[in-house]
This record gives sequence, C-alpha cells and structure tokens, in this order.
Amino acid sequence: MGISALIGLKATALLCSSYVTRKLGLKWFSYPLLYASLISYLVSVASHPSINLPLLLGKSTDGSFPVWSKVIFSPFLLFIRIFVPVRRFKRKEPLYTEISDGLYVGGWPSSLEDLPPGEISVIDCTCELPKSPALNGNAYLCVATWDTRAPQPSQIESAVRWASRKRAQKKPIYVHCAFGHGRSVCVMCALLVTLGLAGDWKEAEKMIKEKRPFIKMNSLHRKSLEEWSKHLLSTKRSLPSTSTNSDVTSAILSEYIGKK
Repeated sequence: MGISALIGLKATALLCSSYVTRKLGLKWFSYPLLYASLISYLVSVASHPSINLPLLLGKSTDGSFPVWSKVIFSPFLLFIRIFVPVRRFKRKEPLYTEISDGLYVGGWPSSLEDLPPGEISVIDCTCELPKSPALNGNAYLCVATWDTRAPQPSQIESAVRWASRKRAQKKPIYVHCAFGHGRSVCVMCALLVTLGLAGDWKEAEKMIKEKRPFIKMNSLHRKSLEEWSKHLLSTKRSLPSTSTNSDVTSAILSEYIGKK
C-alpha cells in the first residue's frame, strides 16, 4: 500500500474518531483529532503520484524542518517518528547492508550507533524524517522523496555524481530512506551503474537483493531508473568524447527541467 492510501485511511479513522468524541460530548478532545485528520488528508493528496509534492513538509537541504513545518505538520511528523522505530523493531531486520566495498544502503539512522563504520558520506532520501544529530560531522545530501515514491531522474543523477565525488576521495557512502527498501535502493542502483559495478540498474537491483533480500522497489522506482538510464545513454551519445561527467549531468538536468 502506498503512502497516499495509507495516510488517507489514517485520516479517515481520525475523522471518525473526532466525530464520535464530539457526539459523546468530548468536544475539546474532538478538535485535535479533527486537525490531525485534516493534516493527514493534506499529506495524502500531496504524496499521491499525480501530485508528488515532497516540498510540502518544508525539509531543507541540510535535513532540518523549519519551525512552521514542525507546528503545522506536527501530527504527521510525530506519527512518523513513532511509526518508523516501531515497525523496525517488529521486522527485526538489519538497519543497513554493505552492497559493495564502502557502499551501504539502509534505513534512517537515529543515533551514531546506527551508522556504518568510517567517515561516512550520507545521502538521505526521506522528506518526512529529519537529519539525525549523529550526522552533524558527516558530508550530507538530501534527496527529499515521499515514502513509496521515487526520486526524479534529475535527483538520481545529482545524487550519484555527488556520491561519485565522495568515492573519489575514498569516502564510504550510506544511502538511506526510512527502512532501506525502496527510495534508497533506487539511488543505490544508479550509483552501482555509475561506478561500473553493475551493467544496468536491473543487474544492480539483483546485486542488492542478494545481500538485502527484503528490498521492495515498486513500478515508480523502476520507471524513474529507466528514465535516468535513457537520459544517461542518450546524453552520452550526443556529447563529444571530450565531455566530462559534469557536462553529462548538466545535460541530463537541463533535459529533465525542459520537459517539466
């Protein structure tokens, strides 16, 4: 079930609870439930694939949320902060997995103990979780994406180029989302291809699944990777042989923005 449907069901349950408490004469208890319901409906609409607006929550490039977002979206953000550790505890799966030497994919690190070893560089694929204080000393890139949705091809390209520069500096890379099942795997597939460790994203997905069997890339992730791959191949063909990686990146970003 996608995030839009899941949060929509939660919103409906909250709305029903608000109605019941009001009928029982508990008017002041019904107001917070009604507000939480309205916020959940807003998130449900904004996270629908046809809209896909992760900027709604206001997560900044440094991984923090502004005060207005913490206040307005507090019911949703609090729910997520509770839901993620509870689900992680129930599943009993490793937080992260090393896919290749120095390349890790996994879930949201809430503490220093959750991080892979070394001077790790982090790609955060969430729009609903803050940057952990444990990452304050680490290189960090935010690719804000809704849960069960996919980064845009331009975001994937920016992420893999950033990661490639860090790998050139011998830095390990940790790509994470909430659980390390979808969004982060999507970016890691592209990174494996870019670094020459996989022939294409399908081969990369198989590589990751062998080491992290519970990954769950969906049709949106695969579509985004397919578009990224096509842009990459077509751009490389159209550019002269002397072009650099930054030229390829700029061309891909320009092509994608032009389509929008």
